[in-house]
Amino acid sequence: MYSKIKLILMSHLVSKYIAFFLLFPSVICSQNTLEYNLNVSDSLIVSQSSAQNIIQDMDGSKHEMSNILLGEFTFVVKTITDSSYVINFKFNRFKLITNSNIYGELINIDTNNDIKEDNLEAKIFSGLTKSVLKMEMLKNGKIKTVSGTDAMISKMITDAGILDEFTKEIMIEAMKKEFGNESLARSFEQMTYFYPTKNVTVGDHWSNIYSGDLNAENIWTLDGLSDTIELSAKSNITMITEEDTHIMTLSGIQDTNITADKETGFAELINVVSSAEGITAMKQMNDVEIPTTIKSITTYKIKKHVQ
Repeated sequence: MYSKIKLILMSHLVSKYIAFFLLFPSVICSQNTLEYNLNVSDSLIVSQSSAQNIIQDMDGSKHEMSNILLGEFTFVVKTITDSSYVINFKFNRFKLITNSNIYGELINIDTNNDIKEDNLEAKIFSGLTKSVLKMEMLKNGKIKTVSGTDAMISKMITDAGILDEFTKEIMIEAMKKEFGNESLARSFEQMTYFYPTKNVTVGDHWSNIYSGDLNAENIWTLDGLSDTIELSAKSNITMITEEDTHIMTLSGIQDTNITADKETGFAELINVVSSAEGITAMKQMNDVEIPTTIKSITTYKIKKHVQ
């Protein structure tokens, strides 16, 4: 059972690293200053659609996996300070389908559907939709803190019906690596922290760096400023993940395009295209190296929610 659970977590992790969560960008232009400009009670609904293909070349035999991820998230601004926003974040829906050309369907989760008694994966991830997280984001998009993940992880384990204390502890520690406060803060930051520290005009460039499980060196461009704000980024990305059975080391490129409403500042459409390749070193196979390629396309549609 544990190996199956690790497969679930790893598949979700891969999706998250390459495609997951370019959530909640909002841009406002005031004398060509790009920054967040939010009000208390502002509520955003984010719809995410991701398609990912993973190819591993094992002695001329290709193992191909596909991940289809659909998600819906809500952000609500609760408090504004001089330098930051305190925001409630909630998963409304999580859907993940993973298929393998060798093993067939590996994962089929949709928290919008009734959960079958024998579907351990669905029980685990149903806990995502039953918890509210809190994050404090600086007005330049940098994430200062995330809190509430301990309760969320506990809910996910409880909903799975896992009773053995040893198994529960192993699961909790494994999930903290991907869903803990610090891990999610770094993940959210990769989706929010892309504003310049200087005033810019159309055609100007600026750069920033993301760190964590995904490292990215990003060069942003203000492509247009009319009724909408057009932003794009070209990024060099690296990813190193280590599990009990393997170490995955990948590098590649990522292109991001954002269209935001000039008046409200809220992004309306985000497209992210990523391609990374490298090796997967199998620890239990004398560190044999398997060439690995991951390609992803993700679209986010964001709208302001009105009660």
